[in-house]
Amino acid sequence: MTNYYEHFGLEWQFDINPADLKKKFLLKSREYHPDFHTDKSEAEQEAILAQSSFNNTAYKVLNNPDTRFKYLLTLHNVDFEEGKQSLPQMFLMEMMDFNEKLMDAQMEGDQKIISSLTSELEEIEKGLYSGVSGIIEGYKPDQITASELDSLKEYFFKKKYLLRIRENLNKFASS
Repeated sequence: MTNYYEHFGLEWQFDINPADLKKKFLLKSREYHPDFHTDKSEAEQEAILAQSSFNNTAYKVLNNPDTRFKYLLTLHNVDFEEGKQSLPQMFLMEMMDFNEKLMDAQMEGDQKIISSLTSELEEIEKGLYSGVSGIIEGYKPDQITASELDSLKEYFFKKKYLLRIRENLNKFASS
């Protein structure tokens, strides 16, 4: 079976035009909508239903920048098996310090510190992206190296880690 990019006639890339993706998705949705194939055999209807499901999944994955990022790496055979991921010790220590500051601010109920931590987290995220921006912006599927893929995988997991911290920050800031 074709991959999600090929399904929509898109080049492999980290950033895609959401309007273009939606337009292609809607065209495929009409093409594979089961209601337009009621005169087909049962086997053909099942195939159309499978294509419709594939179309929906492909859109859902490519429409979200994080799932698209991970999907693109899996097309390069990057392994995301649970339990095999480890983040650098230095990063984990920095995040432990950050989480301690966050817990202190939550216990004190200090919105100024929360605001400061939010700004600090944004700077961490910017720094994290700057470490891989050249790879992402200059991405060419047939020229990416194993080392670059490793850097992107590490970025993905760090970003996921920071997302959990951001959710915790936002939860506290809104209460």
